[in-house]
Amino acid sequence: MALFLPRDAASVPVSRQVLDGCLETLGVTPDTRTDIALALGEACANVVQHAGPGVDYEVLATARDGRCVIEVVSTVDRGEAAVPAGPAPGAPSAEPAPATAEHGRGLKIIDALTDNLQLTGDGRSGTTVHFEKALSWLPGAAGEQLFSAHA
Repeated sequence: MALFLPRDAASVPVSRQVLDGCLETLGVTPDTRTDIALALGEACANVVQHAGPGVDYEVLATARDGRCVIEVVSTVDRGEAAVPAGPAPGAPSAEPAPATAEHGRGLKIIDALTDNLQLTGDGRSGTTVHFEKALSWLPGAAGEQLFSAHA
């Protein structure tokens, strides 16, 4: 699945709902879908709130080898000046966010709910948030049958 979405808060629930519908059709369990939806929402919200100049961003999701692999890609549009969007990306810090902080928990939430969280890019020309989640299937799930047939 590939979505190209405007960098607008209204795009965040759209991305979650579209991916959740795809995963539901494949027969992924509700608990796994909830974890993926929350992680995706956090990644998209980070792009909307913190990315530098740009008009849109991409959500790329694939299901393969029993995993859902998701990338949220924020790029700077051609012709726009690159403006730092904060420090260069990296792993979430080990320090907890202060209890009164309104921000700073998104990457920690993604890391807690998923596997293999990676951030790439320099924060100036764009950033990619990559994460994976092992898929759990409902009994008789179409997705499990499809993917095991190709293994």
